[in-house]
Amino acid sequence: MKEKKLQVFVSSTFTDLIEERQAAVEAILSSGNIPAGMELFTAADESQMTIIKRWIDESDVYMLILGGRYGSIEAVSGKSYTQLEYEYAVEQNKPLFAVVLSENFIDKKVSEVGKSVLESENNKELGEFKKLVMSKMIKHCDDSKDIKIAIHETLSDFSYRKDLIGWIRGDNAVNSNLLADQIARLTKENNDLKNSKNQNLESKYAGLNYEELKTLLKNTPTTNQKSCENLFELIKISGEELSNAIKIPSHVLTDFDKLIIFKVVKSLDSTIYKSYTFTEDGHKFYLRSLLDKEELS
Repeated sequence: MKEKKLQVFVSSTFTDLIEERQAAVEAILSSGNIPAGMELFTAADESQMTIIKRWIDESDVYMLILGGRYGSIEAVSGKSYTQLEYEYAVEQNKPLFAVVLSENFIDKKVSEVGKSVLESENNKELGEFKKLVMSKMIKHCDDSKDIKIAIHETLSDFSYRKDLIGWIRGDNAVNSNLLADQIARLTKENNDLKNSKNQNLESKYAGLNYEELKTLLKNTPTTNQKSCENLFELIKISGEELSNAIKIPSHVLTDFDKLIIFKVVKSLDSTIYKSYTFTEDGHKFYLRSLLDKEELS
């Protein structure tokens, strides 16, 4: 399994490209990456556009599906919301590509569902937008299978780009400089803890002494962490990362939420991701756990 997953924001007109967007979602997921923006938005108002821009900013790649419609018009600019999204991605130098439905593809859709898939009012604007899109990276598609192939090929190329951060599992994230600093800091803190003559062995962590909290955590099994069996092991394995922060997509279920109940971990939620880090007592408990098999002086 690859470590880095790219977040791909998919933009398109809405009602005419439902099947094509679904094909895109399936292809992005099957390629081991994360779709964003799908089915979350319809063109609405300026506040909606602000939210969409934030999702584009947080995504690694912008993808456009361009069919036979121009889309809903934003009143101030006179441009479609789809074009505004595309132009914003270009302005932000966001890595992007577009799949453009061929004339044969569109003709087939017309024969199947009718002329609702064709633009009826803003053909000039659609033509100018299409000319803009065609000047960038595109793939022509004759059917949904071509869309999936185009996505697999393009994301495969993008996956080798070092400038695309993507998402990685917390237990796979390695930052050599940060890790060295963490080791040095933790070593000093542990030595201070061991050498302190006045160390209170009955220190409280969220109202419990060390052995009481340890027992509770060891008796609480994990459900989503394959690398450990209980919450105490989760703290030991993830402690260095939690000392800073672990960011996880907001839709992903995680055992770190259980640690919040024990007041060992706290989280900062946002629309796109949750950030987990130790509470003050949780960090002290983690440092104490590192000395679990050592004699305290």
